[in-house]
Amino acid sequence: MRALSLLAPLLCGGCVAAWGQSYNVALANSRSVVIEFDPAVVNTPAMLRAAQAECDKHGRDAVLDSVTRGNLGIMVNTYRCENR
Repeated sequence: MRALSLLAPLLCGGCVAAWGQSYNVALANSRSVVIEFDPAVVNTPAMLRAAQAECDKHGRDAVLDSVTRGNLGIMVNTYRCENR
């Protein structure tokens, strides 16, 4: 268990490299946006702009619906796209 806790930061750091930024838009449609992010390095304003940009494509506003913990400390935000 101790070895896993020592490796986790190294493995999570790879997420940023794989995504090319501190968050990843995992799913987006007219009803919702799901964003995965590493809380240690997230650029929160950019992540919020990305959620809003996805909802803007459908003339809607992004509203945070839930926050859950994914694998290896990655967090997952789900936003509802609501009518303006």
